Amino acid sequence: MVVLYICSSEPYAGKSLVALMFGRLYQEMGLKVGYFKPIGSMPTKVDGVTTDEDAAFIAQSLNLSEPLDAICPVQLTSEMLREVFAGRPPDFMKAIDQAFPAVSQDKDLLIVGGLGSVCCTAFTIGLNPVSLVDRLKAKAIVIGKYVDDHSTDMMLAARMALGDRILGIVINSVPRNEQDMVKNEIAPFFEKQGMPVFGILPRDQILSSISVRELAEEVGARVLCCETGMDELVEHFSVGAMSAESALRYFRRIPNKAVVTGGDRSDIQLAALETPTRCLILTGDLQPHPRILTRAEEAGVPVLLTREDTLSAVARIERVLGKLRVREPKKIQRVMELAKEHLDFKRFDAALRGKEVGPG
Repeated sequence: MVVLYICSSEPYAGKSLVALMFGRLYQEMGLKVGYFKPIGSMPTKVDGVTTDEDAAFIAQSLNLSEPLDAICPVQLTSEMLREVFAGRPPDFMKAIDQAFPAVSQDKDLLIVGGLGSVCCTAFTIGLNPVSLVDRLKAKAIVIGKYVDDHSTDMMLAARMALGDRILGIVINSVPRNEQDMVKNEIAPFFEKQGMPVFGILPRDQILSSISVRELAEEVGARVLCCETGMDELVEHFSVGAMSAESALRYFRRIPNKAVVTGGDRSDIQLAALETPTRCLILTGDLQPHPRILTRAEEAGVPVLLTREDTLSAVARIERVLGKLRVREPKKIQRVMELAKEHLDFKRFDAALRGKEVGPG
């Protein structure tokens, strides 16, 4: 069995996305693939079992049957950290060692999902990524999130931390207008540093989107109508704080958007409903006029009502932006399209199996 540890140069770089990519690709080859996330940071309950949101999602997506509390045995919580600070640390490594046989039995490949970034995550509890790579006798791949050309520092820091444990890197979320520069300048630079580049994944509007349902959860909103539209994907946001005439011109230029505005701004709400809008987020706990709900029902646009004021609602939404999360079927389909178009899977597979293959 081969153990592949997926880590990243910074948090929310796309580790779960790449884990899903590799898991699906190797399953298509007929391999028995498992998934293990030693440390989770988003606790959730599934059928009464406490696990991690990402771990539960990937387990479901790969049709895994292992217990969820074995797939993710340690949950990183504030209560846990207080125990560590007080000198009473739980035996985290024991929990990981006990779970490992259950998730790895009869597998050809075990994909391990890392937490946070290589250089600054879980050191307090003694489970930093490098120590776990060694403990699990894993081969590591780094997912580097591209923000600008200074992002190479974080990626090289990950390379230095992992040393010869690293197979290479996948550079993620590259703007399309910078693809050529990353391909022709940054990737060759990394290759000279002994860090093979297995893929350059473009920033993608579908993957960067968020579902209406997730938005409702983030702002603590009630759904006033059109629950059937809660799984639609929002690609853009707009704050309705202008005149109705200006709003209509502006909204027409922005597709697949969520409009955040006060519950008393019927003029803005109607303007939004006349353009391609995924949902209305009405703030201040102010009930909209009945005609708004009637028009929203006709257009199939969910109306969400939150107690938050507009600025607070926008701040909450901004916190979830950039945290790439793959959940919806449309996103999973898009993940696999990107993998087959932009990932040098043949070269990666050769490296994973210990064979020498030059750049593709």
